[in-house]
Amino acid sequence: MSDGDRIIGGCYCGAIRYESSAEPTSRGMCHCRMCQRWIGVAAIMHVWFDLESFRFTKGEPKTYKTSSILERSFCPECGTSLMHRYVVPPHGPDRVAIYIGTLDDPQSLGGPQYHFGIESHLPRWMILAEGVSQLQADGDSRLAEAWAAFPDIETKG
Repeated sequence: MSDGDRIIGGCYCGAIRYESSAEPTSRGMCHCRMCQRWIGVAAIMHVWFDLESFRFTKGEPKTYKTSSILERSFCPECGTSLMHRYVVPPHGPDRVAIYIGTLDDPQSLGGPQYHFGIESHLPRWMILAEGVSQLQADGDSRLAEAWAAFPDIETKG
């Protein structure tokens, strides 16, 4: 953990700061097209926290609903992408995925446990670590069921 017993981080300009009083529940990378388009890179690296242990300590991010089941937040001052959160089960709404680049000490949490949305992986741009689970977005039956209920979601390029 960073800063004693808390994991802390924030945006580029410092207008938004956050902390978690608990370790992440999981660590991974998402390669889906929604994430690629949101952050403008080949994959989003994130750590999941339970909302009960997470809070903003300075400022409030702006939130944008990128689909019927997912919202993403960013700093309204500098534009730093901070996090995303499912607003419906099975993956939400009681958890938040914080982007590791916004953590004060991202190295302290270890590497990814999984690669998600692997059907949109860009192999010419990113080599995947061996021994890390690779999951297709449409291979998660609970998430596929949620997507089917909300047809506006684009899962592939």
